[in-house]
Amino acid sequence: MQDMVGSEYPVFEVFVQKEPLGFHTNVGSLRAANPELALQMARETFFRRENAYDIWVVPQDCIFGTAHDEAHLPVSGFDKRYRLPGGYDNASHWKKFRAKAMTIEEVAEDIRS
Repeated sequence: MQDMVGSEYPVFEVFVQKEPLGFHTNVGSLRAANPELALQMARETFFRRENAYDIWVVPQDCIFGTAHDEAHLPVSGFDKRYRLPGGYDNASHWKKFRAKAMTIEEVAEDIRS
């Protein structure tokens, strides 16, 4: 019988959800012969003392991600402050709109001028 070396087993990434409405987060990886053993090993390795609501084991080769060089990083030169809760200061324009009952086209023209 051939002795199986641990490095011949596939790598599984272990994700845990600690609360019912929480996110799954990666807590580590391990090698196992199959998903069932990976789940059992994850319980013993990572959750012997901690509680877990849900545990996922995912074969590492099934996870696809970006490369770590700058060419693949999400970089944008555009100003995206409008996506933040503070956004742009449009309060004065909206006050004019309400006070004058301006049309949206008039507000746009007022902003341009």
